[in-house]
Order: sequence, then structure tokens, then C-alpha cells
Amino acid sequence: MKTSFIVNFIGTASPSTIKQLTAITHENGGKWLISKVNFIDNQVAGVIKVEVPQENADVVKNAFTDTTTLLSQITDSDAKLHDINDIFHLRIDAGDRDGIVNQITQVLDSQGISIVDLDCQRVFLAGGGGVSSSLFTAQISLKLPAEVQINDVRHELELLSEDTRVMIEES
Repeated sequence: MKTSFIVNFIGTASPSTIKQLTAITHENGGKWLISKVNFIDNQVAGVIKVEVPQENADVVKNAFTDTTTLLSQITDSDAKLHDINDIFHLRIDAGDRDGIVNQITQVLDSQGISIVDLDCQRVFLAGGGGVSSSLFTAQISLKLPAEVQINDVRHELELLSEDTRVMIEES
């Protein structure tokens, strides 16, 4: 039986510290489902959703809390699994920019998400004073791995830019 939890941490670390925590997770049969780790100089802040066999959870949790240069907080995650055959529908709206489709597909691919259908549109907006821009919108149908939650996917996609909005649509 597997369990999942969220680790929030801040402190002093290097990429090798994070690599070591990843290795301990992997050695204990676990994986990082979603991770956001940011470095500024030698300071780090991160949020990670970890899935690991129940019997190894304490080993992985202790690896984070025993790292003396990090202040870690761990919260059990409500891992309600959905059927892997469920199809989820999203609408993404954002200011148009080069590489936006690539950014979206990278986020989805990094979590093992399958795209069933992707329909993208760009709409030109003419504004007053000679200012103009274009809006990117996409309708996406997805199949998620059982352990990935649609609200986590929505949040990850919205982190792509300040103006990105993701709506979960009912089928």
C-alpha cells in the first residue's frame, strides 16, 4: 500500500542536497509526483508531493526532517485516486507568447499525463491607443495517472505565467 504526503521546506542547500533527498526517496520505492524547488544563491524553498510505500514513509520523511540546514514541514496528503480511464477537460486562457504550447505540454509530460485532445486558438485583440495583443486559449482533454489530481495539474499550469487561467470543465 502506498501513501502520499507533501513536504514544504526552506533553508540553506545546494542542488546536491536536493539530489540526495531524491535518491533516498527513490531507494525507498518512492517518487516525487509534483515538485517546485527554487534556489536563490544558496537558499532554497520547495514544495514536493511524495508517494512512497507505507512501510518506507518514515524513512523518507526523516530524510527531510534530519537535514539540519532545512526547516521542513510534512503534511499527509489526501490521495483519493481516480480511475485512470477518466478523461478530464481543461480550458486554458493566457496572453499569447512564443512557446506556450511547448510549456503546457512539458508540464503535462513531466507528470505522465496523456493528452487525448488539444485544440488551440489565438485571438487578436485590438486596443485603444494603437495597443494590440493576442489571447491564447486551449481546450485540452487529458488522462491522468491515478495518483495525479486534476487540481494539482490546474495549479501547475497556472504557475506558467501571471496571466494564465485554467478552468476545469465538466464533461
